[in-house]
Amino acid sequence: MKKENKIALVILVAGIVAAVIFWFVGPKSASPSPSTPATAASAPTSAPAERIILPEYNASVYADIPEVRRYLKELKESIRRGEGFLPLSDNELDERARRVQQLLLHDPKFLADTRSGGKILHNDMMRILPALVSALPDKLRPICSKHHCYQAEKYNFVTNTTTRAIVDSDGMKVLSVERFPQSQPDISLRLTRIAKAIALKAPEVRRELGHTPAPDEITMANVRGTMKESPCEDSTHLCVAPTFAQPDKAQALWAVVDLTRMRLAAAKWAGLGKTTTPACISERALQNRYIMENFCQKDQHIERDGWKITYHLTGSDGLEIRDVSFRGHPVLRSAKIVDWHVAYQERGGERLDTSHPVTLAGHRVEFVRGEGDRYLFGYNDAMGCPMFSTSVVLAFNGPQIRDLPGGKGFMLTQDFRNPKWPMACNYRYENRYEFYKDGSFRVVGVNKGRGCADHAIYRPVMRIDTDLGDGEHESFADYNGSGWHLWEHEGVSRTDEVSDAYLGRFPYRIAPVNDPAAGYYIEPNHGQFHDGSRGDHASLFVTRFHREEGDTDMLTLGSCCKLDEDGPERFITPPESIAGGANLVLWYIPRIRNDDRPGHEYCWADTVIGEDGNMHVRVWPCTVGPRFVPVSSVKEEKR
Repeated sequence: MKKENKIALVILVAGIVAAVIFWFVGPKSASPSPSTPATAASAPTSAPAERIILPEYNASVYADIPEVRRYLKELKESIRRGEGFLPLSDNELDERARRVQQLLLHDPKFLADTRSGGKILHNDMMRILPALVSALPDKLRPICSKHHCYQAEKYNFVTNTTTRAIVDSDGMKVLSVERFPQSQPDISLRLTRIAKAIALKAPEVRRELGHTPAPDEITMANVRGTMKESPCEDSTHLCVAPTFAQPDKAQALWAVVDLTRMRLAAAKWAGLGKTTTPACISERALQNRYIMENFCQKDQHIERDGWKITYHLTGSDGLEIRDVSFRGHPVLRSAKIVDWHVAYQERGGERLDTSHPVTLAGHRVEFVRGEGDRYLFGYNDAMGCPMFSTSVVLAFNGPQIRDLPGGKGFMLTQDFRNPKWPMACNYRYENRYEFYKDGSFRVVGVNKGRGCADHAIYRPVMRIDTDLGDGEHESFADYNGSGWHLWEHEGVSRTDEVSDAYLGRFPYRIAPVNDPAAGYYIEPNHGQFHDGSRGDHASLFVTRFHREEGDTDMLTLGSCCKLDEDGPERFITPPESIAGGANLVLWYIPRIRNDDRPGHEYCWADTVIGEDGNMHVRVWPCTVGPRFVPVSSVKEEKR
């Protein structure tokens, strides 16, 4: 494996190493062929040098860390006081947030899940920040556009549930409370400091690095790490992945920290991938205030080529378009990319003994092999506003409106990136919506690298809520070679498994029940859109609309590394009836493999020396997403 692929991979691995302990989990995908479109079943071409380190020391090592000891003391005192959650310290809050926290400490609905059998459960307040008005439900926007509203999130460590409240800090009133089972928020500054302390003082980390690391050696301390089929991966434990990168050695050490048990879960050396990216990058001007004021705190509108579109940036669901119509006819309620699942496939599973259960510090560790000697590790990336959001990959500048080639229409696009992109283990994504003069549109995700290694499997989770006819009686059908077959229940289809497509292009159709001609054909991307894509290889889920299933900002949906699960499975279990029509939501999840081989780069970025002798960033993007084509326009073409 190339030198720099090691570093990137290692970095990812370190964070992912969090699940490392469980990480001997099997992979699910493969690498693309050099000259043909990638398929979900291709196999990686190289195996990076890597090494897994399991904890060897008694858990008491971590209990003696001052930050951990202080936290546990504060937690016990909070429970003795009868508080439903451990409050955030004043240094994490502004004055309004402090008042909001005091209100929530006594709000019965917010505290409803904090006790069991008369005993107080371990709950932490994670964040209290000004609410993004544009990301709030419609019923709350009028209030919060005039008042100072705050969003508070607490986490229940026992039930693995996140509770989110919206509070009017002017009227001191709790406006809404929602619970998200099996979901985890971003961690507080307090827990970030604890994760760093555990990683810095873990004997295994010091031994591997060969010195006592300094705090400034750590990156990604608040990024949740995971490993397939580990407690972290299964979302039963709250885990993060502080990373120690060594660009000069093209490697990084991932230290996966289990914040549920307050200990090191595992560590892993991995490569970073080839690169000549300098160790330091000049600071980028993100224009945070401009973005927040113009695109996060309020909606923007477009009227062009017959299209009317409302759009805004969200806290963690990227660039969202809403209330989209064409020539006066409703088309979309909402479209957005709620997550990028990032998984890395590695070797080393042949050295794992999975025949006997392993227990570390009272915690059972599962080691699951994949195909042959492979396993997966990774995490979920969220895109969002540069302030007051839960995202790691932030909006760069603001949304842009650009012409499509050939004068066919226009696109609305937003660039999201880690501030240190294109350095190893930093990511850059683009949300793009293409609108054509014939009424067609395309929801597009673009990955511009760089990531942590050359064995990456990316899965953007696209949520597309159509609004056809009256919006409440939509039907979904697939083409069976002789006609259209209407679905009677929610379900899923894999685009690579479809054998028939209408006119060779359209395997699916969504339309009003009583007027199929007013609907849209769905054309998956197979590389035919002249953008260098190797295809989507996507899963398409059809679900009934439920507001709590992604209509507002979503927490992380699904696993990064369970390649046989994309996330929306939970919304179709059990499948609801859609016979006779329903308000439908489509979840479209492409599957992409990156490639760093010279001449075949894909989903990759690197710095190269240009003709002027200076360093320049070069990007090999991968572009995915389906196109929706009006049924009426296709009929006209056919005649």
